[in-house]
Amino acid sequence: MIPTARLLYALTLGTACCLPAASYAAKYEIGIFAGSASKDYQSELKAMYKPLAEYIARESGAQVRVEISQSFNNMKNHLDSGRYAILLAPTHITAAAIDEGYEPVAKWNRPLFGIYAVAADAPYRQLADLKGVRLGIASRETAIGGLCVSALNQAGIRADKDLGYVYEGKYQDVMARLLAEGQLDAICMGPAPWKAMNGKAPGKYRILAETTRIPGFALSIDSHLAPAEKNRLTAVLEGIGKTPEGKRALAAIKGSAGGATDTLAANGSEYFAARRLLKETRREYDAQIPE
Repeated sequence: MIPTARLLYALTLGTACCLPAASYAAKYEIGIFAGSASKDYQSELKAMYKPLAEYIARESGAQVRVEISQSFNNMKNHLDSGRYAILLAPTHITAAAIDEGYEPVAKWNRPLFGIYAVAADAPYRQLADLKGVRLGIASRETAIGGLCVSALNQAGIRADKDLGYVYEGKYQDVMARLLAEGQLDAICMGPAPWKAMNGKAPGKYRILAETTRIPGFALSIDSHLAPAEKNRLTAVLEGIGKTPEGKRALAAIKGSAGGATDTLAANGSEYFAARRLLKETRREYDAQIPE
């Protein structure tokens, strides 16, 4: 029969040995907002983000479950009613999630901004030259759209008074096709769609102007996590682009969230400032371009 003192010691030691394993076997749910501009099927989206989920699982030692949404309202409702351990989202949702207790800790190394593109032989040389043209602008539901309208205003052009026609482009590849077909004279799109358009027809288009830049997609963590978990996850997310496996995971992501080659440290203050700017640019969009 084991003496009482030795039995207590063995139980204590066994419990202590099991604690790290229990922490190591945590389960994390990752909420991903793939972007309303994406037209991919859920199965394709899950395959696209699978390398990222596997990387986070391997580096954190946790089981990872991914939930992907292409609807801003669905994602917002989940933020209001449930918790993700990790949230991957564009600027406006990252900023809104701060109010729900999420802390941005890592961001894509590619900022978010709009690009005004025209045909290479178009006569326009600056935004002020676009008065009277047929213009395509990214959707008001994207951060890019508001930045595009704000840049026009800064150039002295109001979308509701000074343009011949305004097309609100939910799908930026459709805007690119309309520009190629001559149905639009200029378009304002994000860097990823511009890269895709220019890659298909090098030299056919040129950049007329760029909008203000703001931080782009970010990885946020639930502030309710224990400090040790938060520190571990922060290190994992900041370090994604520092390893070959992490870079491959980033490279697998296409569409509106694509383009990152590294992750940089992020903080709530820069996304809070971006949110104020985006609220103002959205007001400008709604005031000048009726739905």
